[in-house]
Amino acid sequence: MGQIETRFAARAKRRRINRWLNGAIAVVVLLILIVGGNLLFGGEPSKKEMDREAKTEAANAKRVEVETGKAAAPTEAETPAEEEDAASTDETSKAGATETPGPPGSNVEKEIVNPAWQPIGTTQSEPHETVFKKDSVDWKEMLDAVSYATGIAPEEMIVWFIGNNGPNKAVATISTKDQAAHYKVYIEWVTNEGWKPTKVQKLKQKP
Repeated sequence: MGQIETRFAARAKRRRINRWLNGAIAVVVLLILIVGGNLLFGGEPSKKEMDREAKTEAANAKRVEVETGKAAAPTEAETPAEEEDAASTDETSKAGATETPGPPGSNVEKEIVNPAWQPIGTTQSEPHETVFKKDSVDWKEMLDAVSYATGIAPEEMIVWFIGNNGPNKAVATISTKDQAAHYKVYIEWVTNEGWKPTKVQKLKQKP
């Protein structure tokens, strides 16, 4: 009788140990699943997200360059080859500019024409209608084109005049905030591409 009870006790003890081991294994498996899920779905950003961030930074840099006339600082997403291409384009743009003295007796110190100037881009749809109102999208884009041609940021200029200069053309007269330099800028509208500078006159005196 004693041997039978001993065997029953041993079996019961083994069952308790087996249940404990099974429970421990289940907990370990659950932890592995949780950690693996975090690594798969909550880890580093996906390639699409990284590509999207790189494109956004590049677009912002281009917009800054148009608005200020200066190239934005290169982002981490830019490669050395892209930086070299941008520098080459900037040098070509400067090298292509032609400067001629203004007519004798005029208020024009010199005229600057650069075939490398490009349309600044637009958010407007066609057919385009020129709007000379300060709170309009067209007015802002005209100022962006003037800024692009002169290298003066819109917030750093005094706008004396922006007006009509013919069909899909406009002319602006501006000065720097300190009124140390004065310019007359001619721009024209390019279909679906926005305003493009065609000529800049540096003036001798305030208009």
